[in-house]
Amino acid sequence: MKVVTVGAGVAAAEFVETLRNEGFRGEIVMISAEGFPPYSPCVMPFFLAGDPLETAYWKGADFYDRLGVTPRLGDPVVEVDDGKVRTASGAVETFDRLLYAPGSKDRYPEPSWLGVHGVFGFKTLSDLTAIDRHIRETGVRRAVIFGGGFIGVDAALALWHRGLQVTVVHRNNRLLSRMTDEEGGKFATRLLAERTGIEVRLETRVTAVNARDGALASVDLTDGTWIETPLLIVATGVTPESGPLTGADQGVAVDEALRFDPRVYAAGDVAVTPHAVDGRPGLYALFPNAVEQARVAARHLVRGEGAYPGSVDANVLRKHVDFPVVSAGRFEGEPLTWQDADRFRRVYLKDGRINGYMLVGDMAAAGYLHRLYLEQTPAEREVSGLLSDTAGTSYYRRAVGLAGR
Repeated sequence: MKVVTVGAGVAAAEFVETLRNEGFRGEIVMISAEGFPPYSPCVMPFFLAGDPLETAYWKGADFYDRLGVTPRLGDPVVEVDDGKVRTASGAVETFDRLLYAPGSKDRYPEPSWLGVHGVFGFKTLSDLTAIDRHIRETGVRRAVIFGGGFIGVDAALALWHRGLQVTVVHRNNRLLSRMTDEEGGKFATRLLAERTGIEVRLETRVTAVNARDGALASVDLTDGTWIETPLLIVATGVTPESGPLTGADQGVAVDEALRFDPRVYAAGDVAVTPHAVDGRPGLYALFPNAVEQARVAARHLVRGEGAYPGSVDANVLRKHVDFPVVSAGRFEGEPLTWQDADRFRRVYLKDGRINGYMLVGDMAAAGYLHRLYLEQTPAEREVSGLLSDTAGTSYYRRAVGLAGR
């Protein structure tokens, strides 16, 4: 049996490694638009902040050789049809089974901006190596990040840690607006600006980029102002790269074994899966989900059995700063809140069960809250105690069964 993966990212690498661990000895070909060994998106910002590139290769730079894989790199897939994969160069690869896991792509408000030297996305390792090269070759000391979601803040913190002066331009009234509610997001925005000195421009957008001799010189904003900068990173959203398989960039619907059809599995950013708690189908493009999806798909391919339990929409931001931002679930229901000058804790309860939560400034109880959230057991009394515990000891007492003693 010949197995092909479209993509060589987190899901594809975990899929291949699981296949080999399960005893599969057949031919494996991995096709990727990029020219790298499998890398972790979670680690990429550390490279931009100054760590060696090799630290991003989460399964080792020798992955292809060690796992007995034939890599087809630097050649994106443009079509999957009838047991064949066709790439941009015109190459065709046949398969008996396929894992479709190409990830997602940046969504640019103006794609033409990328033609200006100094404008970059922030989705792939190719993006980050290009940004790193631009900084080293031109001595850039100033950057603008357009987009203040998780990826945009990740980019801002990496460049701040590297010593650049950074401005984040975001259309919402707070940063991290998808992983926080309004009050929690404003708290996190204030804390981030105070602790780092990163300038934050809210409720505004970049409307134009201005070049001088082909290189970026400044950007115009909707509030009528402009910022001089030789570096702009656009992080305004991503789209699943599902078009070559389905004809539309809306994700790939799969069954409980991660199958799109009897020969094709899908995992990672493109897979439309049910939520582990409420069952709602969606794109839950997170590292742990991709890993588990890949393992389920690989074991199903080898054994013919297994089911994916569902995805979780948890996010953790704690790179390059001394305070974390953690959240999961939906911010709907009865809010229970505790806060002081440096910490904000909120849990949303629905029928006495955790429907969502966010922690800003510390994460001492994050693991326990997450377990209560996943188990969906009545937790109102426990949550009240956890939120108001300023010493951070009640979590540990509950975890070892000493609560109330």
